[in-house]
Amino acid sequence: MSDTTAIIYLAKINALHLLKTLFHVIYIPEAVYDELIRQGDRLSGSKEVKLLPWIKVKKVDNYEHYTKKFSKPLDPGETQAIGLAIHINADLLIMDERDGRNEAKKQEIKIVGVIGIFQKAKDEGLILRVRPYLEKLRCETKFKMSPRLYKLALEGAGEWPAQEKAQ
Repeated sequence: MSDTTAIIYLAKINALHLLKTLFHVIYIPEAVYDELIRQGDRLSGSKEVKLLPWIKVKKVDNYEHYTKKFSKPLDPGETQAIGLAIHINADLLIMDERDGRNEAKKQEIKIVGVIGIFQKAKDEGLILRVRPYLEKLRCETKFKMSPRLYKLALEGAGEWPAQEKAQ
């Protein structure tokens, strides 16, 4: 399960393939699909959600059944992603927005963000280091990552302090 921003950021840095390798299939709700294709193929991830067979759009007829007890309103993509995660009893929801993550936690949904995807990929031997992906996020996108979060991510990956030696 994924919301919109995870797909956008991973597509922007050419790392969307990590989702396929890690999870084989990613489900997205209709609102996420609509958000991604609304602007045509200009938005990162829009072509991919239309073409990649492992990204599947899943419809739930009555999201309100799942979302009526949310503590605050969320955008449609987040609302439907959480509702769909509840509906299909998803193992994991990929989401980075704070309000959405907080609501998913309240609904007892296991969540991971884009940075967590990199950690998982490293843990499974798909990538050697997390740092290059974090650098791409920082330099090539508008992903919000505080210096503290950057440091925590590298510590979690065993890459802080920097282990590189001057050449």
